[in-house]
Amino acid sequence: MALGEDDLYACYQRLERPLYNVLYRMLWNRQDCQDLAQDAFLRVWQRRDRVEIDTLDALVWTAALNLARNRLRWRCLWRSEPIDAEWPDGGPGPEAAAENRSRQRRLHRALKRLPPVMRDVLLLGEFSGLTHADIAAVLKIPTGTVASRRYHALRRLRTLVGEVDHD
Repeated sequence: MALGEDDLYACYQRLERPLYNVLYRMLWNRQDCQDLAQDAFLRVWQRRDRVEIDTLDALVWTAALNLARNRLRWRCLWRSEPIDAEWPDGGPGPEAAAENRSRQRRLHRALKRLPPVMRDVLLLGEFSGLTHADIAAVLKIPTGTVASRRYHALRRLRTLVGEVDHD
């Protein structure tokens, strides 16, 4: 059955927030995340005659992740850093806000140093709400590999955050 407008809208309602959360942790730029999420849905819509409803979510995730990876490669090529590489401050007063920004910068630098295969599994696992089976479908890897990569990514991230603290 071909993809309909209602199917895509329902998918958008389901994935909008988790997709943005994952893209933000990859790109650290709000506008880029919004643009790429829209582009991912547009690409799927343009190919709607070849899209099966049961693979729709995985296809949107795959398109969005590929667009984000392309954006990261483009940034590396142009040596561009995101302009809003911080989350909104979560604490009262300027000292808490400064500490929050400092923690976010350490996390951002540590995430950038993770191998992409680990980073993708970690971000999808933490911010998308996808199950291991769903992540496996999106990344086209076995479910057991998802669990293993997530475990190793968390261990490596803890080490990297510690190293960034000492830089």
